[in-house]
Amino acid sequence: MYSTTQIANRFREVLLNGTWVAGTNFKDQLSDVNWQIATTKLGALNTIAALTFHIEYYIAGIVNVLEGG
Repeated sequence: MYSTTQIANRFREVLLNGTWVAGTNFKDQLSDVNWQIATTKLGALNTIAALTFHIEYYIAGIVNVLEGG
């Protein structure tokens, strides 16, 4: 159970409130981004909205595996 708690804590830090993993978290980075900025394309790069969607899709897959799927 300890390792499960540790994984959950690190995951929470990366997404919501920590700075341990990368010195920041998704919530801090995306909180001031409005939809116009998030959907603006720069050259051939993906938009912030597309990257966020892909991250959410990846997380959903990981959660499914961690829950035994």
